[in-house]
Amino acid sequence: MRVIAGKYKGRNIISPSRGEVRPTTDMVKGSLFSILESRKALDGARCLDLFCGSGALGIEALSRGAASCVFLDKDTVNAQKNLDKIGISPRMVRADYVKGLRLLRGEKFDIIFCDPPYKTEFGQDALRLIFKYSLLADGGIIIIEHNREKRLINAPNDCIIDRREFGITALEIITRGNCESDNSRIV
Repeated sequence: MRVIAGKYKGRNIISPSRGEVRPTTDMVKGSLFSILESRKALDGARCLDLFCGSGALGIEALSRGAASCVFLDKDTVNAQKNLDKIGISPRMVRADYVKGLRLLRGEKFDIIFCDPPYKTEFGQDALRLIFKYSLLADGGIIIIEHNREKRLINAPNDCIIDRREFGITALEIITRGNCESDNSRIV
């Protein structure tokens, strides 16, 4: 794995070596960040990399102009190694997603990356908690990566959801807004 663009372009990233590991492919990562860049969402963004694993999505966001990123996972060892290797020291939250999201109450994020283990229902539950704790900033974006066979989203009615599929992977791109009057936010 590697950082594919920005100031850390080409830097290698180690991925977790135990458990069910499914790093985001360069093709999916490239498409995702093209979407974010087309929305001009990255410049100065406050990000949350939930279920961060290696930290690849948060590192890519920082490389491409995000102002900050909080890395949250119950095991942050690989993310910390990658961040140390690159020479950056953002905030790390070592906790399961339920406790971690509760700890972040009161904070606002412009972009939330949510890449839970595929064989769990953690993505849907994390989405519920993100809205419960009001973690998404006005105009913010949540990206949930999951197995495309799952129909995920049970988001509030004022959300715009754009689904993209890449092989076995689906990305749900969620923004808040009036779905009937704010179609400009759809990619």
